[in-house]
Amino acid sequence: MDEHRDQTLLLVCAANVCRSPLAEFLLHRRLSGLAGFDGVVVESAGVSARVGSEICERVRRVERGDGFAAFAGTHRSRPISLEIVEGASLILTASTAERSAIAALAPAARSRTFTLREAAALATVPGFADEADVDADGVLDRFATIIHGRRGFAPASRKPTGLRRFGRSRTPADPFDIADGHLQGSAAHDRTIAQVGAVVDALTAALPAVTSRDAA
Repeated sequence: MDEHRDQTLLLVCAANVCRSPLAEFLLHRRLSGLAGFDGVVVESAGVSARVGSEICERVRRVERGDGFAAFAGTHRSRPISLEIVEGASLILTASTAERSAIAALAPAARSRTFTLREAAALATVPGFADEADVDADGVLDRFATIIHGRRGFAPASRKPTGLRRFGRSRTPADPFDIADGHLQGSAAHDRTIAQVGAVVDALTAALPAVTSRDAA
């Protein structure tokens, strides 16, 4: 991994107005309360984003977390760039489409790029905490190294799970995707928002294990 990268967690979706900024807000709020993650920066971008678009109104109306109003008021979309990708230690995308776009833009980033659902699935395979003692400088690098080594060990099931309980009748094209609900009506949009919250819950339950080496 490139030595110049800092401890930045990058969330990526298409337009950077719904899925990725919501995940950015939720993960920033959760990680700020976790020991060992105080130096982590959480950012977002979009593979087809315009510059300067505001967060979508549906997310603004549904999300009521502390601090969200201020976050939503200042968030402005930005397109992904090679510089942004190269500066991130861990990249989590809304879907496999964005994961592929990152890989095409920066092939060297493949080992640290996952969909949100993929990362959560790999981190919840039994034995994750036992692998925390890996040779990596920061918590995000360590997490990326562990789950990259697990690729293929967490097959995506098409059966409903805790991460997919909000959309059983509309399975995404890929089970590791959080589908973009913007063009599918308000109910689908709300399911998308709920799915982002569910996968953030799963990730933040698993992440503390990567600090175990520091605490030992």
